[in-house]
Amino acid sequence: MVLETERLILRPWEEKDAESLYKYAKDPKVGPIAGWPVHTSVENSLEIIKNVLSADETYAVCLKEDNVAIGSIGLIPPAQSHTAVADDEIEVGYWIGVPFWGRGLIPEAVKALQKHAFLDLGCSAMWCGYYDGNEKSKRCQEKCGFVYHHTEENKPCELMGDVRTEHFTFLTKQDWLDNQNKKLVFYVHGKGGSASESEHYKPFFRDYDVYGFDYKAENPWEAKEEFGDKVKELKKTYSEMILIAGSIGAYFSMNAGISEYFERAYFISPIVNLEKLILDMISWAGVSERELEEKKIIPIDFGDDLSWDYLQYVRNNKVNWNVPTEILYGSTDNLQSIDTINEFVNDNGAGLTVMEGGEHWFHTKEQMRFLDRWMQELCDETI
Repeated sequence: MVLETERLILRPWEEKDAESLYKYAKDPKVGPIAGWPVHTSVENSLEIIKNVLSADETYAVCLKEDNVAIGSIGLIPPAQSHTAVADDEIEVGYWIGVPFWGRGLIPEAVKALQKHAFLDLGCSAMWCGYYDGNEKSKRCQEKCGFVYHHTEENKPCELMGDVRTEHFTFLTKQDWLDNQNKKLVFYVHGKGGSASESEHYKPFFRDYDVYGFDYKAENPWEAKEEFGDKVKELKKTYSEMILIAGSIGAYFSMNAGISEYFERAYFISPIVNLEKLILDMISWAGVSERELEEKKIIPIDFGDDLSWDYLQYVRNNKVNWNVPTEILYGSTDNLQSIDTINEFVNDNGAGLTVMEGGEHWFHTKEQMRFLDRWMQELCDETI
């Protein structure tokens, strides 16, 4: 059987996949944390294709653009499961090559197998596990609707010859069905804004719930935890989430490490380079970095106090954003220059629309009409 998703082909492994399998499975960051040793040669990978990956319901994960195997995913029957499961339940296992981490490809593949297992095979529930410390796999399972079930300690990992702690998550068919049609727009306001602004976007997303996030964080390290907790909580209920964020709310969102939970994002006047903004504010205030380092806090009359700790945090915590993103920017924005926005657009493959004469805060009738046309056009293209 061959399964297809928006970006992937899931197909049976073939002997000709040995070279690509070896290319990714030889990396020590892939196999050992999942419980299997690195592949030692193309010949070793070929034997594994013949003896392991040829099993029923085991699929090579391939990009549609070239159909080359970059990972693997499969359904594990009850008799071979890593934990005790009922006869009508199934377990899923997966991995993907390091160059493809952070792109949401494995969650996309897992969701395809969930649909296959529940609708085609008639399974009543699906299990998934991850070894202690495998945070990437844990986040993937959360994104796919699995909920924590139990932990097994002192568990032999036969292929690696060691003993580990393994955590198991669980998803029933009924919970999967309940979540299939539940979609959410997650709105994050900028400084001085409010969660009630989310009401403006409801007419554009009639098939979605629209949630305005009333966050309390005032800096990115507080926001990272607060945003992460809220998004993970919501993901248990919604199968698809879209992010709309403005100004500093966009930066807080990107810094929170939640990109894998969103299908796409719409940013309005986003702060995409907070370090650059802080350095500009230092210049506008007529002070130096050295002075800020010495004093730690310098009050200013055109914004929040300058903070050395804040600047150091931003420098030491670069954002990593992997969500398809569209940006609306005003040409007279006084907080982020068009060069800064273009740099982000080029680095992240984002779309950009510029309103001539638009400000950082879109609020006049003309600006709001422009914003509404922009949003409607994008919704017409993608929803």
